[in-house]
Amino acid sequence: MAIDKSTMLGAAHPKAIAEYLERIGDNETAAEFHKLGGGGQSFALPFWKYVWGNTGAKVGFIPEGSGAGDCEIIDAIGMDPDHTLKEASLKVSLDVFYVHDYPGMGKHRILCEFSGKNQTDKESELMRFAVDLAANDESPAAHIGKPIFVDVNVGRDGLSFEGRTVNVKSEDDDLMLEALGNATFKDGLSLLTTVQPVLKPFVKLAEGLVTSVAKRSANHEVFKFALGLDFSKSMTSAKLGLGSYVVVQTDEQEWDWSNFVWNTGSGLVQPKTDRTKRLQLNYMVFGVGRSGV
Repeated sequence: MAIDKSTMLGAAHPKAIAEYLERIGDNETAAEFHKLGGGGQSFALPFWKYVWGNTGAKVGFIPEGSGAGDCEIIDAIGMDPDHTLKEASLKVSLDVFYVHDYPGMGKHRILCEFSGKNQTDKESELMRFAVDLAANDESPAAHIGKPIFVDVNVGRDGLSFEGRTVNVKSEDDDLMLEALGNATFKDGLSLLTTVQPVLKPFVKLAEGLVTSVAKRSANHEVFKFALGLDFSKSMTSAKLGLGSYVVVQTDEQEWDWSNFVWNTGSGLVQPKTDRTKRLQLNYMVFGVGRSGV
């Protein structure tokens, strides 16, 4: 059965998931999904064990200057926005990418792609950045403070960007992914207050590279999200502020950020009731700050 590459792995039929897992050598997990593949999409998928199958997201916020130790995480939905950031120039960084469980065995190679728009007086300019990461289960990837976008003009409507992760198991992509190590990708695409036509070929290059990798049969998109941060009074949208945004891959409906803290010592999200444990889900932490600071 062909996998629909337009969907996250967790949204595919159990039989398609099983066949993908077999292609990447995880036969034991594949057997569990084969048992579920006789009928239509099952609501009893074992995603409580394999959190890479979650297709939803929750967004928390750690305000700038929260200090050391245990930092409170508040819900980014409905919080008060920082109106001083209207038309400000900001930088966005990938500070943490924690992998609790990803498809396959051993160390995971994960391609992350981020896209958004830079608002200028003349037009809206496409931003795109990609980075190749590696991590074992239950550990963070070794990239801290990775610049994604620099000198981004947020306009008066706020900042928005999208992200997705691709589980890379195809050995044929090694040379292609080495392109992400060059200076253009490694340092991020620096966008100034005016449109820079010279950057547009690199934006297309990043888009083409990620699209090519994602189409390989041994690779698959695992997670995608759209993060819109605005200045509205709405209680149903995330707001823009200076600090860190925690994006968790989860389908949990009864989510309460007051049950968790960000521990600056461990660099992890942890349950408030037990600091010896860690959040058993995949998540990313993005830093948002003023450019040049």
